Amino acid sequence: MENKNKISFEMHNYLDVEGDPDEVINKILRKIPDLDDIGYAGHLERKWLKMTLERLILDKDGDNQQFSYKKEFNKKIKLISDEVINKCEKYIEDRIHIFLFPTLDKFARERMKGVSGYCPWKNTILIFINFVKGWENQLKETIVHELAHALSPFAEHDAPLGHWLILEGIAENFKDFIFPECQSDWTKAISEEESKEILAEIKHFLHENDFEKYSEVFFGTGKYALWSGYSIGYFLVKKYLEKQKTINWKEVLKVNPEEILESRDD
Repeated sequence: MENKNKISFEMHNYLDVEGDPDEVINKILRKIPDLDDIGYAGHLERKWLKMTLERLILDKDGDNQQFSYKKEFNKKIKLISDEVINKCEKYIEDRIHIFLFPTLDKFARERMKGVSGYCPWKNTILIFINFVKGWENQLKETIVHELAHALSPFAEHDAPLGHWLILEGIAENFKDFIFPECQSDWTKAISEEESKEILAEIKHFLHENDFEKYSEVFFGTGKYALWSGYSIGYFLVKKYLEKQKTINWKEVLKVNPEEILESRDD
């Protein structure tokens, strides 16, 4: 998509793929190019991309049949993408690749309005869509959220828990800045007071890379409510931004999460 003689976003649409779930994944894999800057959609090898697609396309509960795609969705997707590009292009220095894939995942359909996102590598965004009610707004919010990760030099998968609290908080506050009328459910999962209580409980784990603890805080697999981590990060970054005399989002998107962690009041 060209704008002012500069390509800021490049869309790769793999939504129109038919067949049973495993066949769909194999068809997509055969079509994915090995690009010089991002490999196979942000993966060094095709087999690693396959693992990602199996995790985010297939339905974990075994219900793999609820996906419907219509050609007219392309027009809506383009309108949504153009809106995001117009609002976000000033923050982008390099080409951003956005890959659109179908998803059959029940959690995405029922709890995320049909859209989930993942940033496997810098300047690379994977979006998974099931066209249920509300997918349009969710798509634009998800692109902006994942764009914040794609632009950050610190969005590494082995980053510690505290860094991911901040990275998710930056993404959600940036999304609120771009689309102030849309606050995500995951930033309202718990109250600000509850977020402080949980943060006090987990402060000794903030610099650890513990997937079980991460899953418990973000995805409700233990004692904490689903999406608690997103709310904690949202409030931490919101408080940090309130302390700034001016907010330069180009700088905030690239800030070291440790700086925001160290600025907290607890």
